[in-house]
Amino acid sequence: MVPAITAGGRSFRGAALYYLHDKRRDGEAERLTSGRVAWVETANLPTGDPERAWRIMAHTALAQAELKAAAGIKATGRKLSKPVFAYSIAWHPGERLTKAEMMEAARASLAAQGLEGHQTIILAHTDEPQGHVHIIVNRVHPVTGKAATLSNSKLKLSQWAEAYERRRGKVYCPQRVSNNARRSRGEFVRHPRTPRPVFEFNRATGNDHLGAVFAATAQRQQDAHLHEIGRTMRRSHARQWRELRQLYRDRDTGEFREEFLKTCAALRDTQARQREELRTAWETRNAERSAAFAPFADRAASRRTGRAYGQGLTRSRTGDERFGPGRDGPEPV
Repeated sequence: MVPAITAGGRSFRGAALYYLHDKRRDGEAERLTSGRVAWVETANLPTGDPERAWRIMAHTALAQAELKAAAGIKATGRKLSKPVFAYSIAWHPGERLTKAEMMEAARASLAAQGLEGHQTIILAHTDEPQGHVHIIVNRVHPVTGKAATLSNSKLKLSQWAEAYERRRGKVYCPQRVSNNARRSRGEFVRHPRTPRPVFEFNRATGNDHLGAVFAATAQRQQDAHLHEIGRTMRRSHARQWRELRQLYRDRDTGEFREEFLKTCAALRDTQARQREELRTAWETRNAERSAAFAPFADRAASRRTGRAYGQGLTRSRTGDERFGPGRDGPEPV
């Protein structure tokens, strides 16, 4: 058995495109066929559908701060930039394992690294002569929001793989036994092998625009809140002037006129101040939106973000369950 850890990544979408589908050919941006995928299972996820699973994992990673706050954990330390942890387990070509045996080994390997409580996608490929599974893990814990520590994962997997082969009665990798023995004596041993899918995986997970779409959604919701404040304010101003005009018509006398003009002047001042406060709020909101979109400055991400943002504004004009009544909705009481 050979466990191999990839370099990790920040895109669950990229990892899913790579592992859940066939390999891309030269010149292809993506390939959506899944001929090499034998089976897919999930762990600590409310769905067995891998397409829904990776989206839930992405949302969990983006909600790390909220999860920590809900669990009463301080949001300290650097922000997690690579929540995707992926590795593979490959058996000797002479070994023939059932799906149940592969799943048991995958779960045991997760437990050996302290990852048994994390959201995981486990899948098997048939494109190599040896049986192998790929394991995609969300480093962000779905309950606490804490990021898993992976500093000793290679050593833990190496020791677990050695023990696994010994339990099965045959050691296929004697070099690993020698390396682990040297490590136990305090020697530094680093295996020179580079996993085969590292480059392709890093390329797949390094071009993720999902964060831009989520950022656009968050900014859209905040903009909708200010839009609703502005609509309510304009309707309120119009109603106040209607009520004042009606009051003047009912009491159109000379002695009342001076009091009426003072009331009008005070109302103009109040409404002007409210409009100025709203304008200042929009200036602040525009600056916050620009700062939120700054990490997605590349051209392709900007286009996707702009589309998501614009579509959301179009929906908010007519209203929906997230933003409440739209611009053409009923006048507030």
